[in-house]
Amino acid sequence: RSGLAGVGVGVADSSRYYLGRPGERARLVAEEPGYAAVVGLAPGGRLLATAGDPVGPAAVRLWSPASGVLVDAIPGAAGDGDGGAVWALGFRPDLTTARPELLLVLERAGRYTLAFWRQGEGIRTHGPGSALDFDTEITACWYGPGRTALVQQDRAGRSRLLRADLDRGTTAVLPTPEGTIIDFSCAPDRTVHCLWSRDGEPPRSLICHPESMESAEHPESPERPGRSVTASRGTAPGGTTGSRRHELWTRRPYGQIHSFVASPPGRRAGHRPWPTVFLVHGGPHTHDRDAYDARTEALVQAGFTVVRTNYRGSTGYGPRWRDDFGHRVGLAQLEDLAAVRGHLIDAGVSEPGRTGLCGYSWGGYLTLLAMGVQPRLWDVGLAVAPVADYTAAYRATTPALREVDDRLFDGTPEQVPHRYRAACPMTYVGRVRGPLFLAASADDEKCPPEQIERYLAALRRRSVPHRVRWLGGGHDVGRDPAGHAAAWAAMVRYADDTLRASPRTADRRNSGRTGSHHPIHHTEERSTP
Repeated sequence: RSGLAGVGVGVADSSRYYLGRPGERARLVAEEPGYAAVVGLAPGGRLLATAGDPVGPAAVRLWSPASGVLVDAIPGAAGDGDGGAVWALGFRPDLTTARPELLLVLERAGRYTLAFWRQGEGIRTHGPGSALDFDTEITACWYGPGRTALVQQDRAGRSRLLRADLDRGTTAVLPTPEGTIIDFSCAPDRTVHCLWSRDGEPPRSLICHPESMESAEHPESPERPGRSVTASRGTAPGGTTGSRRHELWTRRPYGQIHSFVASPPGRRAGHRPWPTVFLVHGGPHTHDRDAYDARTEALVQAGFTVVRTNYRGSTGYGPRWRDDFGHRVGLAQLEDLAAVRGHLIDAGVSEPGRTGLCGYSWGGYLTLLAMGVQPRLWDVGLAVAPVADYTAAYRATTPALREVDDRLFDGTPEQVPHRYRAACPMTYVGRVRGPLFLAASADDEKCPPEQIERYLAALRRRSVPHRVRWLGGGHDVGRDPAGHAAAWAAMVRYADDTLRASPRTADRRNSGRTGSHHPIHHTEERSTP
């Protein structure tokens, strides 16, 4: 209401926090080393909250906007040695509270707890075992008067909304259909407007009434498919007519790998499986969801089975699945993808010689890594904006991503060079057989072009069949939609040329000629401005 805004600016290896009003010169409040972001201002501008490394000593900091003095700090694990991260979600928007209150999520003992911090009193929580304690990832926001919040919980590729009472420690689930809540917001009348989707169905709006626990639109959810049972659906606007959707759970000693699988309707001539493309998500701390995915629909319409796997490192399965792979960055994820591939081949859904990978950003990185680490498993690789040389990318990327890598590897390239070397696609470029399609931007700050150029030069020296398409717009697809759309169409054609050929025989594999049937050795294209 006051028009006061807080802004965080990264300068070299430090973060600066400014306050100001529209049309006025901003005032520097504080500066500290490392990467951090502004969470928000308390009502009336009484406090400024910033968030750093969620597991570090400065996970959350509270500053006095007037003096720039650090008022309080919440370290990772809330300083109790009983867990992991701390995330700040926003101040309670109530000017009548005597002391500002900040909504928090705490990771403790392998679970996520909704809590809040109150100035002068510290963290308030109901502790383990309460209804505010969740087994998988959550986010939340304040809702209405009092200490009430709306919570979105992600579990196994789906999400649900709950109303939480932080005073009583109780929750109530809002009636929404099975699928994914992509986003939600609260209207002044306290209705909740959701953007909802599920696999094969484009996003649409839902309106919920948390206080009456009713939904303005609550279609009957389809029967939830079994873990390995096909669930057929009809035509959805923008979806694929009669396409087959099912979920796959692949058992491993360390847990079950969850995948969403979509196939074209019917069977191919001769009852052979459709060629298969794994769409590999990025992050790694994100996940594929039971939600509409335009790339999946395009590939299914083009005659491919599409597999989206939530490998170790994915969210929605609890902190152990997200973090517990021993800093074997990339390699653990490839083990999961290979296990799912084997499961699909055993089930007759896929066949050797006709299985490829496609990924964007960190998914593109996994694609390049797999083509070198597991060259006999994957028959084509499609990588957009990938990390191709991890150490070089680390040195040239943004401070925020360097901190992500520090956590993934538990150190910098100088501190743990063996881990970066083991995770680097350049380490295995001599084993790559191709074919590969790479699309990248010359002005990408997150996955810089120089490290990709180095990887491409190594492919050329080894005569590995590949194609390159240079785009504009940096790392953001939305800044060059036409270029990315053209690149996507070219990648689908490239995969079609490769995977629709007859499966390679064992003799050809062993002779080192994998990919030699592909007609294109090396081409390079650049988008026109």
